Amino acid sequence: MNIDPIKQRLAARKLVADRLATDLIMDCERAASGRNSGRVNPAQWNGTDWRRYVHAAAHSPAALHLPALYASIGEIETTLVHG
Repeated sequence: MNIDPIKQRLAARKLVADRLATDLIMDCERAASGRNSGRVNPAQWNGTDWRRYVHAAAHSPAALHLPALYASIGEIETTLVHG
């Protein structure tokens, strides 16, 4: 079975993007909940917790790579659709 290399590349990049997005969310939630394991539920977070979440999102290493990766995925998908 011969797998299309473009589709393989697309699948690989989507997998990396999923992992980075998961890392980003984990970084943010870890920052928001801090050392208090009782605050793992976002419904219980206060304003400070949410500020920590947003700050972590802006400074997470994962956030640096996602925009370019999503752009690359979009280009590959456009190529597949329009040939």
